[in-house]
Amino acid sequence: MSWSWNLGRLFGIDTRVHASFLLVLLWAGLSSFNSAGTLVAALAGVVFMIAVFASVVAHELGHALTARQYGIQTRQILLLPIGGVAQLDQGHMRPKVELLVALAGPVVSFLLAGVLFTFAAILGGDLSPDTFLGSLAWTNLGLAVFNMLPAFPMDGGRVLRAALSSRMGHIRATQIAATLGMVGAALFFALGLYTGRFMLLLMATFLYMAARGESRVMPHPGPRRVIDPNLLQDGDDPREVLIVRSPRGRLWLLRH
Repeated sequence: MSWSWNLGRLFGIDTRVHASFLLVLLWAGLSSFNSAGTLVAALAGVVFMIAVFASVVAHELGHALTARQYGIQTRQILLLPIGGVAQLDQGHMRPKVELLVALAGPVVSFLLAGVLFTFAAILGGDLSPDTFLGSLAWTNLGLAVFNMLPAFPMDGGRVLRAALSSRMGHIRATQIAATLGMVGAALFFALGLYTGRFMLLLMATFLYMAARGESRVMPHPGPRRVIDPNLLQDGDDPREVLIVRSPRGRLWLLRH
């Protein structure tokens, strides 16, 4: 992706950060400086934001390393101002595989929150967001809960799609999860307008575009033979099937 820098390879996966991330660091430093009025506070704000994005990397590695267990490689992990994205090579996964891959990220965030809460309790007993460890722990907990919202492209939306795919097929399940994602994004945008929070508006815009783009994805037919009009079910190898829509709107499952 243009305007991004390579941070190195983690577990054999390229990790990149978009240049706009500098704006997030600047915002964190200025916000902390305005609150406390010291350069030390500004530096602490920048360090905290870096720690938050390190947590996001761990969250995305949860997805990537779980996918690797099923032979699915990750092209890269990209850090954006509103979070991270693990770009997997495989387009369509079997429902059970997608379920496990989607849950892996929030599980990592929940575990990180538990570890940080434990350290905060041992070191001082203050688990409030007023301390560095306490605030980072609550942030990871919020990251896990937020990502489990049942709306695409959140992890919860992918969990929902995986659950629905085994009953109604991949395409219909994607349409439902994406529609919920667009509705959720619209609600976030309205909340951002009401509260005047620019980051919430930016996040809502990104979520809407991602959900809308996913809802429009439709595989193109190739030189394959029509075998069964059923959709992708659990147990099908997604590398051996292709779902297409006929001119009359009927869905077909094509195999090599």
